[in-house]
Amino acid sequence: MNIVYKSFAIGITAAGMGCAGGSLPVDQLANTEASLRAAQEVGAQNDPQGQLHLELAKEEVAKAKKLAEDGDEDLGTLQLKRAKIDAELALALSRQSAAEQEYREANQNTSASQSTTSNAQAER
Repeated sequence: MNIVYKSFAIGITAAGMGCAGGSLPVDQLANTEASLRAAQEVGAQNDPQGQLHLELAKEEVAKAKKLAEDGDEDLGTLQLKRAKIDAELALALSRQSAAEQEYREANQNTSASQSTTSNAQAER
């Protein structure tokens, strides 16, 4: 029976050591950080909703690293997934905002062209 207790104690100790100071999946962390950089490069911080999700993503990456450091790799990995989603949303919102701005400018240019053409025809 003493052997059973010793084996159990060794197993618990080994399991605890395996969990302490864990790390996040390197590829997932790299992909998330790449999404963050992409959102920043397209100017997500200039769009209110984009900025919100960019900040959330940054906070979630920090929280994911802390969770993994504290030994909760699974929760850290889930937090990292949330960070990636928020970073991608910030990127999408920023792109949408830029596209809407381009659309407005194109409409203004078209309206100005049509107005100039109408005035020129009226003068004839």
